[in-house]
Amino acid sequence: MIAPRPLVSVITPCHNAEPFIAETIESVLAQTYPSVEHVVVDDASRDGSWGIVGGYAERFPDHVRAIRLDENRGGCHARNLGAAAARGEFLMFLDADDVISPDTLMALVDAVRQEARGVAFCPWLRLRSRNGRWERAPADAPLPEPDPDVALRGWIEGTAWAPPCAVLWTREAYELTGGWDESLTLNDDGDLMMRALALGVRPVGATGGEAFYRWHDASHVSVSQTFLQEHKLRSQVRVLDKLAEILESQHRMAPFAPSLGLGYQRAALLGFQSGHREMARACLRRGEELGSRRAVSPTPAGRLVVRILGLERKEMLVQTLARMGIMSPQRRRLLQMQRTLAAESRP
Repeated sequence: MIAPRPLVSVITPCHNAEPFIAETIESVLAQTYPSVEHVVVDDASRDGSWGIVGGYAERFPDHVRAIRLDENRGGCHARNLGAAAARGEFLMFLDADDVISPDTLMALVDAVRQEARGVAFCPWLRLRSRNGRWERAPADAPLPEPDPDVALRGWIEGTAWAPPCAVLWTREAYELTGGWDESLTLNDDGDLMMRALALGVRPVGATGGEAFYRWHDASHVSVSQTFLQEHKLRSQVRVLDKLAEILESQHRMAPFAPSLGLGYQRAALLGFQSGHREMARACLRRGEELGSRRAVSPTPAGRLVVRILGLERKEMLVQTLARMGIMSPQRRRLLQMQRTLAAESRP
């Protein structure tokens, strides 16, 4: 007699995702893996999302579980609530606009089922909107290496990454992290994964499956989702601070100090660019304390000026030139976003 497959719980936070949520649920229903529950947590949607989610729960009661929140508490709260309600030995956090190919859960479970504290990654692609259609585009970062320390350094530096829709957690690995940090407003998935890797969760690559991570362009995404707002930058700094605390408590900071230092310097650059100077200076000091001497800047010329003048003076010079109309295309886009954000924040 063949033993039944362990249950996989797919957890989807849903807030105003009416154009996408049906396709997401359909992709889970189409899985070849035989034992799946889909826990969809509607985070007080104001559009037609709840009607769609409830309809699927009525038609497929053995596969779709619908939870409705009366108050919008954010994606991390919805994920934590869904994970607490989930019954599976394995967990996937699939956002309400992402989809997975039919063989994805089978491939991920086969990859990780022998690792009690493991997390599996499958190949993924972006979905980009072009001329009113969603088209596939290559992933812009490789999957993490199987060594947890190498994977962690890659994740910190941005040289390795995977979206949540390409990740399957064992229950033990997920619970080791303590769950999603509901205080964060940016990089919450990075926080969860980096804490897991720092705590010894082992990454495993799947040989099959495919996830599709939807990328909304600027016309669909508010500039409030950038680092320009102070609370967004503070969230990113908190992610770095928390990781540093874990590594220091383990007496393992030395191998990761250059990578963390780079992370703080990048946060400092964004802080100077968006006018949050005190926070930027604190990040810069922290990066230098960790021994990072890399000149962070998106352009070779910018990196050269950083080496000569330092990061803060370089940004002062660039902003002076921008006021004179001398600026790069990247700086022009940044200034436009700042103006848009300022206009949105006015009463």
